[in-house]
Amino acid sequence: MLGQYFHTARKASAVKLVGFDEKLRRREEILGSISELQEEQKQIEQEVKLFMKDNESASSGCFRVSWKNIDSTKLDTERIKAEKPELYADYGKTSHYRRFEVKTA
Repeated sequence: MLGQYFHTARKASAVKLVGFDEKLRRREEILGSISELQEEQKQIEQEVKLFMKDNESASSGCFRVSWKNIDSTKLDTERIKAEKPELYADYGKTSHYRRFEVKTA
């Protein structure tokens, strides 16, 4: 929704950030918790995969788990850009967005 109103930033403009230190500290705490939880999630998934070995599925009374083979084909855009720049120019699609970043001072 904010993108509708503020889709383009004014170059080299800045505003003093007042009253957001606590919220941004809380944001950092949340990101830390998310990171810890994602690590725990990965560990659990690794344990289940080790148990499953080369089996495609597993189940318990509460859960069904699948670990299937997936084949995926993607275009190597870097190679196309280098070897066929005219093709890349014809089919390349540019997107515009604003990146939101927070760094500690």
